[in-house]
Amino acid sequence: MLMISVLALSILAGPPGGVPPGQAKKGGHHGGSKHAEGVPPGLAKKPGGLPPGLAKKFGRRLPERPYIAFDPRNRDRAWFLIDGRWELKTGLSGRLDLEIQDALRLPLVPPPVPLPRVGVDLHVVLFN
Repeated sequence: MLMISVLALSILAGPPGGVPPGQAKKGGHHGGSKHAEGVPPGLAKKPGGLPPGLAKKFGRRLPERPYIAFDPRNRDRAWFLIDGRWELKTGLSGRLDLEIQDALRLPLVPPPVPLPRVGVDLHVVLFN
């Protein structure tokens, strides 16, 4: 009877490490990945990686080399390089504000095709 109780308690206690699968602790070496504090796994972006909100603006197919040209005066608009052409996307506000703010801190890169002429120097970013 004692043996059955000990076996039942060890099963309820979980795996030897004490962390159930899929519930790896933040930091440390459990699971081998590091996630941003408070961001669910899979949504944490790597530095220089394309944020999910901006990625959606490219449409169904994300380019291999995603370029975005931001207008520093009007942060609610940006030009996305899609199929070799710059396409203006407007209404970029709300949830995208932080993604745009972070993107404007990235270094400028030369555009692979001429930029649209809009009367301001656009901030061109290439996301890895």
